[in-house]
Amino acid sequence: MKVLIVDDQPDVVQGILSGVNWTRLKVEGAFGACSAKEAREILERENIQVLLCDIEMPGENGLSLVSWVRDTFPETKCIFLTAHADFSYARTALKLEAVDYLLQPASYQSIEEAILKASRRLTEEQTLLAYSALGQGAEREMLNFRRNLLRDFLQGAVLHAGEACSRAEAFGFSCTQKSPCRCALVKIQLWQMDPIENGVLIYAFQNVAEELLNPSVQKATVLSMDADSYVILALSGELSPEEEYEGVKNALERFVEFIRQEFHLELSCYLQREPVVFEELPKEYRRLQEAHRNNVAKKSGLLFSESDSPLPYVQPEFSKWKSLLSQGAAQAVREEIHRYLNSLADQGALNREVLSRFHEEFLELFFSIIREYQESAREIFTDTFDYDAMLSANASLPQLLEFVDFATEYVEEKQGKELERGRTQIDRVLSFIQENLPRNIGRQEIAKAVYLNPEYLSRLFKKEMGIALSDYLTQERMKIAKSLLLNTSFSISIIASKAGYVNFSHFAKAFKKEFGMSPSEYRRENGKEE
Repeated sequence: MKVLIVDDQPDVVQGILSGVNWTRLKVEGAFGACSAKEAREILERENIQVLLCDIEMPGENGLSLVSWVRDTFPETKCIFLTAHADFSYARTALKLEAVDYLLQPASYQSIEEAILKASRRLTEEQTLLAYSALGQGAEREMLNFRRNLLRDFLQGAVLHAGEACSRAEAFGFSCTQKSPCRCALVKIQLWQMDPIENGVLIYAFQNVAEELLNPSVQKATVLSMDADSYVILALSGELSPEEEYEGVKNALERFVEFIRQEFHLELSCYLQREPVVFEELPKEYRRLQEAHRNNVAKKSGLLFSESDSPLPYVQPEFSKWKSLLSQGAAQAVREEIHRYLNSLADQGALNREVLSRFHEEFLELFFSIIREYQESAREIFTDTFDYDAMLSANASLPQLLEFVDFATEYVEEKQGKELERGRTQIDRVLSFIQENLPRNIGRQEIAKAVYLNPEYLSRLFKKEMGIALSDYLTQERMKIAKSLLLNTSFSISIIASKAGYVNFSHFAKAFKKEFGMSPSEYRRENGKEE
C-alpha cells in the first residue's frame, strides 16, 4: 500500500512522514507534497491507495484536489486533515466519501487509525468486486434490457402487450397482460446544485426505490424516459389494493424526501390510487403525463392524478382589475391576482386550460390599458420583456405571475410618467392663465398657448385640478373682481374689464351667481361707497 500526505506546510508533511509507524501499517511507500499540483504529479506517477490531504492551501484547495482524485482514481481512499472545525468542510468531505476527517493537531495514533480504517475499506471493496463482478455484469445487462423493453412499451414502440409480456419475462419481469401494476411518473422540477450525470441518477433512483417499495410491491424498475423524466414501474404484490396503495404512497413520499435531502433535487411524483393491468400501462403513462402538464403551479412532492374529479373555479374579476389599473392602483391589482391564482393552485383548480384562459384575458386587459397611452406591443417588448416569454407565459404559474408583475409595474410606471407630465402641463396652463386673466381668454387660446388639444386640455385640467377649466376661470376672475371692489375706487365697468370681461352684463350675472348680490351691492355691504 502507498500513502500520500499533502499539506502546504513542509514541517507538517515531514512530521507525519517521520512520526507515523509505516511498518506497522504495512505501507511500502509514503510520499509527501506541499501543493495540489505536486500531489497530482505523484498520484499520476505512483499507485497511491490512501491520500491524507489538508483543505486550506494556496491555489487549489484540498476539496478540489480530492474531487479530482474521486473522478480520476476512484479506488483511492481519502482522509482530510484540517485545522478548521468548519461544518461546511465536514459536509463536503462526506459528499466526497472521505474515510475520515481529522482536526489538526492530530496525534500520530489517530492518523494511523484513520489509515488502517482506509486500508480495511480497500480490502473489503476489492473482495466484493472479485466475488460479484461476473454476477453483477449479467444482472446489469438484464436490467438494461428490461428497462429498454418496458420504456418502448410505455411509449408505444412495442404495440402488442402480449409480445411485451413474453419478452419482459426473459429479462426478469414475469407478468401477464392482466397482471396488476403500479406506475409512478417522476419529474425533476429543480436542480439545487449542478446536475448529476443521468447514469448515476438512475442508479440512485433504482436502489432507493427498490429498498423503499420492496415491502409493498415486487420487482420495482426505474425507467429513464426523456430529459428529467423517469417512471417507477412495479408488479403488485400480495397485499390488498388498499394496503398496497398506502404502502406505495408512503414509500414514494419517503423517496421524494430522500432525493431532496441527499441529491438536492425537487421532484414531482405522480401516482393514481388504483393499480392498472399491464396492457393498460401505455394509457396510464399518458394520463400521468397529462397530470404533469396540468401541474402549472410547478408543485413538488407526491401528487395524485385523479383526472375525473371536478375542479372548483372562481371567475376572475377582470372588470374590477381594469378599473383599478385605470385609477392607478396597480399594486393592489398585482397582489389580488397573486392571491387569486395561488388560491386556485392550493384548491387544485389550476390546470393548463384555466391558466391559458386567464393568460388570454389578462393580455386583453393589459393591451386595452396600454392603448390609452398610444403604444404598440412592439414598443413595449423591444427592450423591456421578451416577446416570446409574454406569449408563452401560460406554460406555468411562475411564468404567468412574472408577466403579471411586469405588466402591472409597466402600467404603474407609465401612469407615474403621465402624472408627472400632466403636472408639468398644468403648471404651464396655470401660469398662462395668471398672466393673461385680465384678457378675455378661453379654452382655445389657452390650449394653443401650451400646445395641447382643447378637448385633452379640458380632461387633463379636470383630472388634475378637480374643477372644470371654465369654472376655474370664473372663480379666478371673481377673486380679482372682489379684491378690486374692496380695495380700489375703480368703477364697476373698469373692474369688469380688469377681471377679463368685455361684456358688463355677463360680468354682473356671473358676480351675482357667485356672491348672491350685484357688484355695487357687494361694495356697499362691505363699507365701500360707489
